[in-house]
Amino acid sequence: MIRKIKGHMGVIPEYSSAADRLKYLNDFNSSNTMFETFNNYVASVNFDTSKINLRESLIENLFNLKIITKKKFKYINYDLTRLHEIIDDSEMEQDITEINNVSKKFYEHDNDFLQNYNNLIKKFVKPLFNEKIYFQKKPTVRFIFPNKFIKNEKFRFHTDIMLGHPPKEINIWLSFTKTSLSNSLRILNFNDSIKSYDFCMKDFKNLAEKVQYDNDFYKNLKKNSRPLSLDYGEIFLFDSKCLHCTQHNKTKKTRISIDTRVITENDLKSLKRKYVGTGRRRTKFLPNYYYNKYPI
Repeated sequence: MIRKIKGHMGVIPEYSSAADRLKYLNDFNSSNTMFETFNNYVASVNFDTSKINLRESLIENLFNLKIITKKKFKYINYDLTRLHEIIDDSEMEQDITEINNVSKKFYEHDNDFLQNYNNLIKKFVKPLFNEKIYFQKKPTVRFIFPNKFIKNEKFRFHTDIMLGHPPKEINIWLSFTKTSLSNSLRILNFNDSIKSYDFCMKDFKNLAEKVQYDNDFYKNLKKNSRPLSLDYGEIFLFDSKCLHCTQHNKTKKTRISIDTRVITENDLKSLKRKYVGTGRRRTKFLPNYYYNKYPI
């Protein structure tokens, strides 16, 4: 029976040969930097919001990109969680990739926003590691509006590895607005994620299909995962093998968050194969492409 392509089905990277798949498995099984660094597969750290003007520069970029006006922002009392009140519905509707027009427009970051992002990584993320790191040059900023998800769509549990990323990356997530319950990222712990991979014979095509069509498998992921509860000023780090998903925001508040990735210099050098994203830009996971040019 041919399944209709849903969720992350159809965007899983292909291996050029059996040898190529073995190289991938070597990279997958030899990645342990997250645990060695934090003695855990997840970690949470705080940053001083008075020293990093990240939220302020995000708001300024909203003005610069003409997503909102200063007059309208004043109307909602400068409250980012009410952003949906001053944006047209057509701009907030998600497409089949779970991206809306506001998030697409925000792919264009101004220099001030990027400088504050760079400062955040250099001052509060880099010191966590005992060696030099590379980091994602431009973070992904997501605007998750209330009740704008595709109806009857299942959560898209995934790992970035399923989209072509190196398995030795470490994911970083932070929110500009308070997160909880359905208004947050949902994550499965490392051990349960590994069990899910093993159940699917480490075949990500199989996993993506099971997420959409195997109700027992999907219910188990939902049961064993949890939403993150964070305030602005907290950074959540997790091993790239941890399955996670964007939930359907059923609250009355907008969520604005950043997801980005880092990889240590040694881990990047140790990769046995080349990694390329499965998105439209086919991003190469190399310095000066996806990552910053020089390690810090």
